[in-house]
Amino acid sequence: MPLERKIPIVVAAVIERQDGFVLICRPETEDGPRHWEFPGGEARQGESPEKAVRRTASERAGVHVEIHVGQPPLRVERDGRDVEYRFFLCGLQTGEACAEDYAEVRWVAKAQLCEYDFEHPTCDVVQWLGSSGQQ
Repeated sequence: MPLERKIPIVVAAVIERQDGFVLICRPETEDGPRHWEFPGGEARQGESPEKAVRRTASERAGVHVEIHVGQPPLRVERDGRDVEYRFFLCGLQTGEACAEDYAEVRWVAKAQLCEYDFEHPTCDVVQWLGSSGQQ
């Protein structure tokens, strides 16, 4: 009997500095720059979402984070396949954001996030952050 394939888990870190700015990144693809996103990536087999968000923030954006709270799983279709999204609100512990795996990284005020082009389901998180009444 074949093993049932597990749905991939995609994690994203909403990393906030002490000044209230959050880190956004834009990946580069063969077709050019993509939509903006929060740093993250796919969890490895057997890796917890919390460990994955710490790893991907470090590997892909050069920062170490402290997780404050995680969002419950959200199942969506991405690139023609079902994935489980997990967003984590994080604080910046150490590191300088750099474009390790991204074409561009920026620290942006929450109120300005709506000026950037994000994909679903990230745009729902962006709207919530932008309406939170902070910076």
